[in-house]
Amino acid sequence: MTPFDIAIQILKPVWRAFWSWGWIIGPIAFGPVLWNSWVYYIRIRTLKKFKWQLLELKMPPDVEKTPLAMEQVFAVLHSSYYKGGWWKRNIEGRVQEWFSFEIVSFGGQLHFYIRTVDSFRNMVEAAVYSQYPQAELTEAEDYVYNVPITVPNETHNLFGTEYFLAKEDAYPIRTYEDFEFGTEEGKGNVDPLAALTEAMSKMREGEQFWFQIGIRPADDGWKKVGDDLVNKLLGKAKPSQSGSYVWALLKKEIMDIFSGAAQILHKTPEYDEFKFDSAKDPNKPHSLMQYLSPLEKEVVEAIERNISKVGFETVIRTVYVAQKEVFNIPQFFAVVAALRQFNTMNMNSFKWDFTTLTAAKFPFKKRKEIFKKKWLLYKYRFRYRPAKMFVLNIEELATIFHIPGRIVASPTMPRIQAKKGEPPPGLPTY
Repeated sequence: MTPFDIAIQILKPVWRAFWSWGWIIGPIAFGPVLWNSWVYYIRIRTLKKFKWQLLELKMPPDVEKTPLAMEQVFAVLHSSYYKGGWWKRNIEGRVQEWFSFEIVSFGGQLHFYIRTVDSFRNMVEAAVYSQYPQAELTEAEDYVYNVPITVPNETHNLFGTEYFLAKEDAYPIRTYEDFEFGTEEGKGNVDPLAALTEAMSKMREGEQFWFQIGIRPADDGWKKVGDDLVNKLLGKAKPSQSGSYVWALLKKEIMDIFSGAAQILHKTPEYDEFKFDSAKDPNKPHSLMQYLSPLEKEVVEAIERNISKVGFETVIRTVYVAQKEVFNIPQFFAVVAALRQFNTMNMNSFKWDFTTLTAAKFPFKKRKEIFKKKWLLYKYRFRYRPAKMFVLNIEELATIFHIPGRIVASPTMPRIQAKKGEPPPGLPTY
């Protein structure tokens, strides 16, 4: 008997079983795959219908507002959250829209952009103009196509990475509320974007630096994690489980029977008084807040303040792309070092995602670096939304993206030279 005949003899029972029971085995085995394929297809079809617009944000000459104004802009954009029901998501292909806020340097010239679906353009404009009446939002060509489609190549090279949070989302980063200092003349504010924009303005001709913040409105699920962290730090017990009194009493009686049977051999059985959802001992403190150190109290208060505001699922990317004759990786590190000012030792901080960092180790070092660079450029160019994102609230987002004030005096930051004004009253019209 040949090996082929042996294989046929082995497969015959398998084939008979599948032929007889395939109508049951097939859906169980391939059902999840087919369902996931359908959901993927229907949502991709929805994404293809999105029409994106890139708006350039041109700033007024004298911005006296703090990042709180941009925080209100993000609060308005969060109203676009609509998850939809099961039918909407899985049959009609409902996909939550998202936004991208970007700061870009072309040879030291700074530009601010907002990318949105065209159906939300009016919302974006209304949110921005309500806080910055003198600003301008104009449609712009997508700058990501100013470099070749494939990089690295014979003329260009790039370096970059994505970021994640070092701790749980509920821990806040250092926000604009913390950028204050005291002087003899009085109290003033430090613009959190000053260091970032100044470093980006140092780019030379042929160099570009792209800073992208992709956001999507988040539900309140991330706040529950924050509540659990606060309860853990305060030593609060988890809420008692509610249920039927009869069922709780029945479980108590069963446990007493087994406990009494075990004790009767060597002593008189002892039973505890049954209490259903009884209160805690009044002499025992309900919270450890009074025993926390000042630093621990600060952490608890910061988490509670952080989860009190709405949040966005976020992805942050930084890409340095330049012509090969001027390509200089230290330029990348000089810019991203400015992000360290948002880090705190006892709260949260931005960390590099080394799986996306465009550097690799042996073996196949060069091949892996080329793949990582092409993949990062692709994700940035199409504002790719990864499956896993971290959450920043509107205060944190306003800290890392807002219209810089007058104290940021970068000469390469474009400003509107003339103010908008209303016509004088009583002007005759014809």
